[in-house]
Amino acid sequence: MFTKVICHKGFWKSVIFLSIMFILIYNLVDWGMVFNFNLQDFVEERLKSDNLLKFIFANILSGFVYGFIISFFKFRSKLKKSNSTQG
Repeated sequence: MFTKVICHKGFWKSVIFLSIMFILIYNLVDWGMVFNFNLQDFVEERLKSDNLLKFIFANILSGFVYGFIISFFKFRSKLKKSNSTQG
């Protein structure tokens, strides 16, 4: 079932889309709640040279995990539904 889901047409496109949306929304909420929409403070704190790699890695990893989990269950549900109507 796992390989059927991850090989399903549109799965990886969905993972990438959800990952990007998660990263954008998460950082907007973080910017608003922690920094009160002060862009200069956000950039200084999150994008400092010693934090930059950690910031990028954490965003990509968390976005991918979120996108993969949501897409996996969405496509698994879709495959189960199509299998139950066929059989």
